[in-house]
Amino acid sequence: MKIQNEPFRKVSAATAAEICERVDLSTEARAFLLPDLSPQGYFSLLVDSEQVGDAVRFMAFSLPVREAVWWACVVAHTNIAQPNELETTCLERTAAWVYGPNEERRRACFAVAEQAKFEGAAAYAALSVFWSGGSLAPEGMPDAPADPKLGPIGVGASVLLSITGGAPQSLLRRFEASVVRGVNIANGGNGWLKDDRPLKAAS
Repeated sequence: MKIQNEPFRKVSAATAAEICERVDLSTEARAFLLPDLSPQGYFSLLVDSEQVGDAVRFMAFSLPVREAVWWACVVAHTNIAQPNELETTCLERTAAWVYGPNEERRRACFAVAEQAKFEGAAAYAALSVFWSGGSLAPEGMPDAPADPKLGPIGVGASVLLSITGGAPQSLLRRFEASVVRGVNIANGGNGWLKDDRPLKAAS
């Protein structure tokens, strides 16, 4: 599929190499990396070669964390056919944090991800919120700052769980849809495609 040549609006790194310093990528993906290759150029190579896991992880680390979390939320919402109550709550709380990030909403995302036993795309979307910054220690305890890599790792895990959660024969279709959503968000869009039913946020 065609990826744009012009820079992604929301991606601040000038080269893919800057981003790849922080991402755990496969040997196959590293083989595509050239010193001056742009983020969109490298992402295009990963997508065209169907390096699904590497492409998802690269996009998760390329986006600002709030946009990355939103990507995970939208992809999960549009791939979970019949979400249960906990999955719905995970995504609604994740959306609420994206619309208005604060500490209360960040910790509320952890609480519901824990109720979901940290399993599935929706739980990882919520967990990526908790990992996005702040302290990982319980309230009232000495701060334990989150590693900046954790938020994007959670986003990548959520998107990959969404993509791989359906029928194997349609995996590439789900991957390509997630790429379209990610590119849209990387350019300042909301990630929704035609006929989507947008997600409501928890109050």
